[in-house]
Amino acid sequence: MTDENQARAALAANPLPPNPWVQVTDDGIIIKAGYSDTLHRMLRWVPKVQWVPEKRHWKVPLSGAELIRSVLPEISRLAEATHEEFRVPAPPAQKEPPLDARADAPNPSTGDSATRVFDPDASERDLFRNAARFLFGSDWQRDTARALGRDEPALACWLVGESVVEDDPQVLLNEMLALMRRRAAAITAAADQLAEAIARKKQTGSGDTGNGS
Repeated sequence: MTDENQARAALAANPLPPNPWVQVTDDGIIIKAGYSDTLHRMLRWVPKVQWVPEKRHWKVPLSGAELIRSVLPEISRLAEATHEEFRVPAPPAQKEPPLDARADAPNPSTGDSATRVFDPDASERDLFRNAARFLFGSDWQRDTARALGRDEPALACWLVGESVVEDDPQVLLNEMLALMRRRAAAITAAADQLAEAIARKKQTGSGDTGNGS
């Protein structure tokens, strides 16, 4: 029996959990996600894995099923993220643009660069996800789990709506709030040091002469 036939028999006995982003076919496993370096690194351990650009999906041999099973929450997170990137945004009056697109945009109601990132009516998952993206950018999930000392697969399961919960959502939100405040304090302290250094340069009249101007 070939490896593919063995994998097909194993999958018949123990199918992959239902997942909107992963489809098992007779000749492979289809992952309906756009291209990302993170997903590429994750799948590169499977021989003959293919990115199919014209269909915007990955094709994984059936022999890679157990790897897919072990990282399914992370695949779901990455698939969701890549689909969000290519989703047509709604008009601003109906829905705010994604966080990454508006992080540096001015707030027309205040006339400054402050932005309302958090909707008080948002779900606990969305509040946590937006805070993590605000701190760490597009590849936020792994960095967030490490920063909070949390289990990444369990956190990923909660964020994609599965029943596994790393902890009570209110505990996770309070940990995220404390992390943001620590980061804010560190940035403020660094900004004060930079301001002091700039002022000292002005007082002494020293500085770089080859500034390219």
